[in-house]
Amino acid sequence: MHDEKKTVLLVAMPFAGITIPSIQLPVLEGYCRERGITIETRHLYLKAAEVYGLQNYHALIYPPNDSYTAQMVFSKYVFPEHWKNNEDRFREFFNQHSLQNSQVPQFSFDEYVHRTDVLYQWILDHVDWRSFDIIGFTLNYGQLLPSLAIAKKIKELAPEKKIVFGGSRTVDTLGMNVLRAFEYVDFIVSGDGEDALFLLASDYENYKSIPRLMFRMGDEVIWNKSDVVVDLNTVPIPSYDQFYQDLASTSVDVQQYYQYYGRLPVEISRGCWWNRCTFCNLNIQHQCYREKSVDRIIQEIQFLSERYHMMDFQLIGNTLPKTEYRTLFEKLKQLGRDFSFFVEARAGQLTSDDYTLMKEAGFITIQTGIESFSHNYLRKMNKGVRVIDNIAVLKFCKENGIKNNYNLLVRYPNEETVDFDETKKIVQMLKGYLDTPQLCELRVMHGSLIQRHPEQFNIERLEHAPIDLIMYPLEFLKKGFSFVYDFNRKIPSRGHPWESLVEEWKKEREIFELESNTRQTTIDRLVFYFVDGGSFIKIYDKRDRQNIRIVVLNELERAVFLACVDVMSLQQLQQRFTNVPEFELIAMLQSFEQNGLVFVEDELFLCLPLRISVCQRHEIRTECQVNVAV
Repeated sequence: MHDEKKTVLLVAMPFAGITIPSIQLPVLEGYCRERGITIETRHLYLKAAEVYGLQNYHALIYPPNDSYTAQMVFSKYVFPEHWKNNEDRFREFFNQHSLQNSQVPQFSFDEYVHRTDVLYQWILDHVDWRSFDIIGFTLNYGQLLPSLAIAKKIKELAPEKKIVFGGSRTVDTLGMNVLRAFEYVDFIVSGDGEDALFLLASDYENYKSIPRLMFRMGDEVIWNKSDVVVDLNTVPIPSYDQFYQDLASTSVDVQQYYQYYGRLPVEISRGCWWNRCTFCNLNIQHQCYREKSVDRIIQEIQFLSERYHMMDFQLIGNTLPKTEYRTLFEKLKQLGRDFSFFVEARAGQLTSDDYTLMKEAGFITIQTGIESFSHNYLRKMNKGVRVIDNIAVLKFCKENGIKNNYNLLVRYPNEETVDFDETKKIVQMLKGYLDTPQLCELRVMHGSLIQRHPEQFNIERLEHAPIDLIMYPLEFLKKGFSFVYDFNRKIPSRGHPWESLVEEWKKEREIFELESNTRQTTIDRLVFYFVDGGSFIKIYDKRDRQNIRIVVLNELERAVFLACVDVMSLQQLQQRFTNVPEFELIAMLQSFEQNGLVFVEDELFLCLPLRISVCQRHEIRTECQVNVAV
């Protein structure tokens, strides 16, 4: 390692999903290559999907399982004695937790181990490790053990190679403790990796001064902390050429699956501008929020679409741009292409008109950080949004045909009965016509406020997660690199039937959807909606099938009702309707609430029925005309 510049290989190991390429590899590759570094990348999770079998791979990494558990067999190569002494524990855990509810019962534990052996050997035999000086691994949720396994073997075969880890799984003090625990890892980059990797490759002899780098100095681990962050607008547009090369060398079913369901990632921001949620640990990797300019985002999308003939994209960031989201929607719409986008969003940020523009721009699926319909629970989470904001999001998405893949986060250590009761009340109001959530049980993550201050959340002590106690020898876990924790409560919490609450909601929606398939017109398939007559409004309410209602609002009631299409405060309504006496306005709003037409929270009002768009009305009229003709 005495050359002036070092050659670099970056790899992404299993168990990443195959529908979205690892964005870290092409970003780092482009940054270093632009500055004269010889660098290559490999997306080895694609090969893993082939070796395990696509259906088996998905069963391993998607609910009810996850990628964190999927990595367990790689303990065999990192801790061979531990594996030998505990193989029955691995087998028992796998049989009880991993694939009992899957659709591939033929994928046994022995087959799982065998295919992991095949994959491990294939990676060692078919990746040209010896041609590179620095070998970097990007690590997220379920990639630590696979990366350790390969890094350990590389060091055994070629001790002069330098191993670098980076990513969320080794950020902050986690990275320092990984260095203390695993001597074959030479360096860890915490946070933005562009400059650190470039400097390590271009000026290796001075690695002790590289910002964001962690390294050993004798028995001590040094962390060169830095407040300097990369300007996202200066990072080259990532190249996914190597991803597509790796994809082309996999099985036909893996290639076809990506061609049908794959999306290219486009980074739009780093960090979170809110950064206060008690369960979240995302900002330990990025200490400040920054975003790309809208023009640069548009440029990247156009370039990637043309180069890879891709129309489907995932915008990578904790949320939409803080202020320029409407400009982004407008410019995407102006492109006039049949793009589809997925993005994470925040409740309380966009208006109903914004969601209409969002759909017109190509956003067909989003994930909003809703987490709860309980005011009390949202306060514990410090989400910075209200129940009324969360309801508004689901209503706006439903009106515009946007699928919202959102979660309900439950079983906080300080969960109370009021949290369940408040949620149940809201669910009863929404379940007839709005889309259902996924249930997500809290996992205490390293770096979250709950992990840093457990005493504030009814936690007596944090404990190692059961799967970690199986995957790692206890003496290693004591070194402090755990990413998830279990907990013991100070005061026992009553169990609440969250599963049955959500299942009941899902079942009701499934029954309605099945019945909808036999209905002749769109209007028959709607449950709770209104149509505007100009001087009046008609509201159709079929949430209770045994008590279907049609409510007609007069001209003044119509005006007040329409003012509440977006979340509106009483003060705003009073300012808008100055000619209406306050007692009359309040009485009208109370009547709306009593009839289930508006939701009220802290003198904020939101109308609940769906607004039927011009397009939907046209579809309804057309279908009715066809049926009459028949």
